[in-house]
Amino acid sequence: MRIGYFPGCSLHSTAKNYESSTQAVLKALDVQLDEIPDWSCCGSTPAHQTDHLLALSLSARNLALAEKAGMKEIMAPCAACFSHLRTAEVECAKDKKTHQEVQKAIEMNFNNQVHVLNILDLLVNRIGIENIAKKVKKPLKGLKIAPYYGCVLTRPAKIAQFDDPVNPQSMDRLLEALGAEVVTWGAKTDCCGAAHVLTRQEVVLELTGRIVYQAKEAHADAISTACPMCMSNLDLRQSAIQKATGKESKVPVMYITELLGMALGIPNSVLGTRKHVVSTAAVTAKIS
Repeated sequence: MRIGYFPGCSLHSTAKNYESSTQAVLKALDVQLDEIPDWSCCGSTPAHQTDHLLALSLSARNLALAEKAGMKEIMAPCAACFSHLRTAEVECAKDKKTHQEVQKAIEMNFNNQVHVLNILDLLVNRIGIENIAKKVKKPLKGLKIAPYYGCVLTRPAKIAQFDDPVNPQSMDRLLEALGAEVVTWGAKTDCCGAAHVLTRQEVVLELTGRIVYQAKEAHADAISTACPMCMSNLDLRQSAIQKATGKESKVPVMYITELLGMALGIPNSVLGTRKHVVSTAAVTAKIS
């Protein structure tokens, strides 16, 4: 299988282990990623808060480049990138005037014929859980994982068009197929505070604290995510959370691709499991 690939800014900077683990597991699953030539930032958090047409156009430019390269589908591992790209795809398909305004803004031929997937959609619905299960070499037996989707990956439902927006199950099903025990908890789609960490850190600490403590109360060995921003807030802020609350909060946070890579027998050095603030050693030791 070949599919277009939009890494986004995070996977080339703060989330390099997300990119290395994504590329490693997809190679092991016989998927070839074709990176979009000359891709640019999707607009991230600021664009859609500043100018809606600008936000659509920044994402549509990447879709136009993918289209020019002959790609029919692209995959964006970052939940935010997926959301922005999908928004451009859906809104341009829904409204002809919007499509025309966007095409004028980017000054490129744009037929909006590229479909955007996220990493879970690719793994669960394109590759298939049964096919993945056949390649598992080191089942994640003994690991209790709290699947964390965050507030963007499945919402808004009319944009994401993927999984249930309130109680998603795709990551749960994948983890179970890898041999892990999926814990039942109520924070799987809660917001981590996202980019508010730049202006309202106290809000982010409160929100991330709730998520981490719920995972701890559910006796999870780790939290699994598919979002670089969620990873940053949940992994990086735990010392600050503990200082603010006086309660211990050391729960490892791992990308779903790292956990999948471990199950496929890919070395941890390739996956980047040591590139975390909260140590993942206890998690990797159970599988090693």
